[in-house]
Amino acid sequence: MLTLKIENEKIEHIFLNEFHSNREKFFEFIQSSYEKLRTTRQNDSDIDFIEAQEASMSKTWDNDKDKAWDEL
Repeated sequence: MLTLKIENEKIEHIFLNEFHSNREKFFEFIQSSYEKLRTTRQNDSDIDFIEAQEASMSKTWDNDKDKAWDEL
């Protein structure tokens, strides 16, 4: 069994007014939101990795120290 003490007024308001103090619906919402977040994070991390690679390659290509190589 899980007991929660909600000390955040916004969360308490959501639980009382939006979920009408229904713990099952509240926990279902948390679970489904977590699954969506987890799926989104996986997709975002792939995108972040690609963006990091592109940024790194851009810095390498635009480096002033390698102008001699650019002339070759």
